[in-house]
Formats: sequence, C-alpha cells, structure tokens
Amino acid sequence: MSDRSRRHFAFARLLSTAVISQALLSAASFAVGLILIRSTTDDQFGYFILASNAVFLLVSLQAGFFNPPLAIRMHQLDLQGRGELVGGLYRVQYRILPAVGGLTILTALGLWYAGMLDAHAGPLVVATAVAALAVLHREYFRMVLFAHRRPNDVLRTDIFFVALMVAGVFAAVLTPAPAVTAILALSLGAAASGILLSQALRRHEPWSTEGTQGVLREVMPLAAWPTAGAAIHWTFSQGYIYLVAGTLDVAAVAAIAATRLLLMPVNLLSTGIGSLMLPVAAGWLQKHGAPLLWRRLWLLALGLAAATLCYFAILWLLRDWIFAVVFKKQFAQRDELLMLWGAIFLVMVVRNQLVYLLSAQGRFRALTLLTLASAVIALVASYWGMLRFGVAGALVGMLVGELISVIGTVILSFRKARHPLTAPA
Repeated sequence: MSDRSRRHFAFARLLSTAVISQALLSAASFAVGLILIRSTTDDQFGYFILASNAVFLLVSLQAGFFNPPLAIRMHQLDLQGRGELVGGLYRVQYRILPAVGGLTILTALGLWYAGMLDAHAGPLVVATAVAALAVLHREYFRMVLFAHRRPNDVLRTDIFFVALMVAGVFAAVLTPAPAVTAILALSLGAAASGILLSQALRRHEPWSTEGTQGVLREVMPLAAWPTAGAAIHWTFSQGYIYLVAGTLDVAAVAAIAATRLLLMPVNLLSTGIGSLMLPVAAGWLQKHGAPLLWRRLWLLALGLAAATLCYFAILWLLRDWIFAVVFKKQFAQRDELLMLWGAIFLVMVVRNQLVYLLSAQGRFRALTLLTLASAVIALVASYWGMLRFGVAGALVGMLVGELISVIGTVILSFRKARHPLTAPA
C-alpha cells in the first residue's frame, strides 16, 4: 500500500469512527425524544427541550472557545507543550464553571423560595445548572481526544454515557416530573462519562493539571471570535425555540422538536464528520493549500447533500405511518414543518462543510459577522412568520438565515480559495 493510500485509509477510519460515535449519540437523542413524546404531555417534552437547549448553548460556547486553539495548535506543539496547553485550558474551566454553576443554583433556589419561579420552573433551572456542569466537563475531554485523533476512546465512553442516559429517561417518565428527572439523568451520564474520558486522555498522553500560566491570554485572540460566533449562531439555530415559547406556547416547541427529531440522521452525518474536520482541514491547508482544501470540502458537501435528499424522500413517503405508529401523536402543521426542516438541513449540511476553509485559516471575525447578520435576519423573519403562518413560520426564518449564511460563506471563501494560503500561527 502506498503512503498516499495509507493516509486516505487512516483518514477514512478516523472519520468512520467519529460518525459511529455521533450515530450512537443521535440514536440516544432520538430514543430520549421518542420516549418523552410517547409517554409524557407536550408541555413536559417542551420543557425538556427548553432545558437541554440551554445546556447545548453552553456546550457551543465552550466548543467555540476551546476547539480552535486545540485543533490548530496541537499540531505545532511537542509532548510537553500539548500537556501544558490541555492542562492550562482545563484549569481555566475548572476555576470558572463551578463558581458560576453554584451561583446559578443558589439564585434559582432563592427565586423558587420567593415564588418568582413556579413548581415547574424552579426544579428545572436547578437541574439544568447541574447538567450543564457535568456536560461541559465531559465535552472538554471529548474535544481534546478528538484533537489527538483518538475517536475510539471517545466512542467507548459514549456507549457508557448513552446507556446511563436512556435508562434514566425510561425511569423519568414514571415520575411526576419527567422533564426534570430526564435532565438529571443526563447529568448522571455526563458526569460518569467525563471521568472515563479524562482517564483515557491521561493514559494516552500525560497532561499537567496546572498547565501553562497565562494560557487564557494566549488563546484569547484565536478563541474570542469563534466563541462570539457560536453564541450568535445558537440564537437562530437553537435559540428560536425560546422565541417560539414566548410568542406561541410550549406545545408549539414540542411540535417543532418532534418533527426535527425525524431529521436526526442528517444531523448525525454532519456533526459526526464535523467533530474531526477542523483539525483535518487545518492539516490539509498546511500541506496542500487552500484550492485543494476548497475542492475537497465541496465534494464532501455535495455528497452529504445527495444523502440528505435520498433520506428525506424516504421519510416523506413514510411520514403518515411514523406519526401514527411510532410517535402515536399528531401535531399541527405537521407536513409543513417536516418540509421546512428538510430544506433547512439540506442547506445546513452544505454550509457546515464549506465553513472549514475559513475556520482553518483563522478567519473567525468574518465568520462571526456573517453569523450575526444571518441570526438577526433569521429571528426577525421567524417572528414575522409566526405571526403570519403560526408555528411553521418559525422555520421560515431559520431557512432564510441558513441561506444567507451559506451564500456569505461561499463569497468570503471564493477569492481566498483561488490562492494558496497557510494556516495561521
């Protein structure tokens, strides 16, 4: 086997393992959603979605802050340098998160005692804060192991995480407060998985618990813009849920979340590949230049788009059976929601791949400004759409935002991709 064939085989193996890991998480997410849809009220399922989306916002912020320095700098450091970087970033997280989480829990308990949070909201906020601490700890070590290209270690711990979480949600639907109990099950699974991930990392490569002093100042120029971009992107990719809850009701949140659940396999492909693509794209950029990277990203995007269309065609033909037999529940504007989700995910899988050229080049400021423009227009369009078309109007705004984002990404990338560039220092 030639060196080039071995490299292609190694990349395919890494990619397939990452996709399998994401497939496991997507299957667990689908199972959790299905259990709650079939066994609880729309309001309880809606509360679970609102709480889990708050946790995912924090995960997005963490990924935006830590992932670029890890993906780009790990290739440039020796063994000691990598250990110092990993330990330094962990120390920043360890010092800040417990204090913020504890303050949030105490504030929620105080508001609950004062009657400003009701019997549903008070426990839900407390459980969400606990889940956020556990999930952020877990996700940090997942990022580090992916940066080390150790997806097998991640997959093993993901299996354990999924088993605990799904078993906990099965038990949650038997309790008087399924949403709160399901969030606590998420916390338990994440905490146990996080411990296993940290142990797997230490076995692979030692890292200093103290880390580099002043690492926050070193990574801030690289991490600030992607963190802001992650927060802004969340506002129209996930934050619209809160706009729906405020404009319509929690039952409308359940309708949107349930129909979105059916597109989970598309999200599986995009997210599974994306977990490895930034470090891989940075390596391709350094070795081969921007034009070759841009062509490879387009091929990957078109392949995922074709797979998305094939999957949606099958889903559309089976939709009546799925809602009647699998979900055992019907939702208002079901077909409109499903069609809009199909269009959104088609655009999203293309954008998610093309954006890695700009990310590998470190052009996070441009990406953040583009995301800001897309988010503002998307939220305005969603609000107008809900007033005019009801719950389906929220997704019209999301589709508009995704289209603006992918068009802007192509425009920003085109001139840069015509000339070879190197990755940022």
